[in-house]
Amino acid sequence: MSFNEKLHWAAFVALISAFGWYFLTYPWEIADTRAGVAAAAGMLVPVTIIFIGAMTITAAFFAIRAPKEAHLKDDERERAIHMRATHIAYYPLVLGVWANLFAIFYHLSAAVHLNLLIATVVIAELVRVGSQLYFFRRGY
Repeated sequence: MSFNEKLHWAAFVALISAFGWYFLTYPWEIADTRAGVAAAAGMLVPVTIIFIGAMTITAAFFAIRAPKEAHLKDDERERAIHMRATHIAYYPLVLGVWANLFAIFYHLSAAVHLNLLIATVVIAELVRVGSQLYFFRRGY
């Protein structure tokens, strides 16, 4: 498994863990109030710390274990995998933008709209990272 693939696994697990916690514990009963936006903002702080901490620790751990591998430049295969996965992630991102536009027209609360924006980005990122992992495993 390459250094980049290990980092992508860490990113995938960290995204699911951090944002899974966020969406499962968000107080949805107050989403239609002004306190819902404050709750979202307050909950994004630990999510950010969890994600950055997990990625930093993972990158440092694998870089210490294999320093030569950590300093290798991406080869043509890895660049192609990244480009292909980014292309695939574009579609859920566009669907999420359309969902956000409809949320504006249906006058959803600011907290619901904010959570829809966050979900759009998280889903697109999970699709991108998941696609990269799939392509790494398939050998593309």
